[in-house]
Amino acid sequence: MSDDDIAERPDDRDRSEPRSLDELDEVVAGLETLAKALGRQIEQLSEKLAELTDEPESDPRLARWLMFLPPDAAEDKQHHGDTPLFTIAHFVQYYNETYVGNPGTRAVAIPDCWLDHPGLVAELATLTYTWREAHLGKKATARDAQYWHDHWRPGFAERMATEWVHQRCRSDGHKTAGAPARPDRFTLEHREREARAAEEARVDDQLTVPGRP
Repeated sequence: MSDDDIAERPDDRDRSEPRSLDELDEVVAGLETLAKALGRQIEQLSEKLAELTDEPESDPRLARWLMFLPPDAAEDKQHHGDTPLFTIAHFVQYYNETYVGNPGTRAVAIPDCWLDHPGLVAELATLTYTWREAHLGKKATARDAQYWHDHWRPGFAERMATEWVHQRCRSDGHKTAGAPARPDRFTLEHREREARAAEEARVDDQLTVPGRP
């Protein structure tokens, strides 16, 4: 059999005609739409699977070495919608009820004006969530909890006393020191939402005002 016998003859009726570029573009567009739809379905299935297999945030597994109930947090189901600032504020209360030690040591209470000290706020955020990782959930370990007590807490207490707040903040009320206070990003987002809502309400009021005769 020669190459001529294998080659397709020009008059072969079974040969499919080549598609135009427009037809190919339509096919590609259809495949892209299908791929996006399948991607969304996969994401939804992944979320459902995570809900079934992962530990609910609203009912965290308490470590055996956790002696007191954990502070409320935005990650709890009943507080859904609150920001991490809610978590930090309740941890501050928990910290002051648990980790205040002997007079004259660095184990002092976090002052009420903690929000007015940006460096303190930033460090409190990480202190809060490292504590949660060490004490709550399936991945919590006694080793991490001890490391938090042995390393993270003393380091924080030292910096709070010597770097972040004025000495009189802990006795006479807030005293400006270091970086000036500024709103956190959650407060800024809240203000932006309120401003947009007020503007939308103002526009709606203008549209509903009856015209003069």
